[in-house]
Amino acid sequence: MTQEHPRPASRLRFLAPLALTGLLAMPAAYLLAALALGLLPANRDWQAPVTGIPIYLDSNGVHTGLVLPMRNSQMDWSARFPPRQILRADRFAASPYIAIGWGSRTFFLQTQTWADLTPGKALAALASDDSVLHVEYQPQPSESANTRKMLLTPGQYAKLVDFISQSMPIDADGKPLWLKDYHYDGNDAFYQANGNYNPLMTCNQWTRNALNAAGVRTALWSPFGQALLWHAGS
Repeated sequence: MTQEHPRPASRLRFLAPLALTGLLAMPAAYLLAALALGLLPANRDWQAPVTGIPIYLDSNGVHTGLVLPMRNSQMDWSARFPPRQILRADRFAASPYIAIGWGSRTFFLQTQTWADLTPGKALAALASDDSVLHVEYQPQPSESANTRKMLLTPGQYAKLVDFISQSMPIDADGKPLWLKDYHYDGNDAFYQANGNYNPLMTCNQWTRNALNAAGVRTALWSPFGQALLWHAGS
């Protein structure tokens, strides 16, 4: 007696729900992992010094970055990112702080406002994208729920400076590769960065890695910014 085999159409009807379930489960698993690993601390035993170098973790609700003193005895960021590379050096060159963030080249350079964001750009950036550094000359930050102050020892700050320095390629003169045609406003500039942006390595994960390199208490993994704020406030 000849054994009957499932017809192709039957197999497709059986596999289609499984494939759909798998596709739906992936975002859920990603979100759960982000929550679980975001709650778990790296550098659990870190204690802020009584006095030290002030830095700020800053969030706009989606993207996080670090706001650092423009210059101190260890680092002069205005020499690394000179004011001549911003549009309004006459107005902002004396700014006491500098904000530095890492992220998707497509998202940063092609979406200056939320109105510029299209599904195609979002998908391209989320899949995998080159990266850039966004640098802004800023005034003294004001602490808030989305701007958290932290104090670092000189040794911890040196590690943070080294991490940021390793995040950018340099030319033969040791200068960052400036993307001179791109600005949001008169106080900012963009530079080529090392690494690829993807769902596992987001702008917020870069910020997390920077804090972790400095030895600061932070999340184990944080593709979203909220977990960084939780730990910075703890």
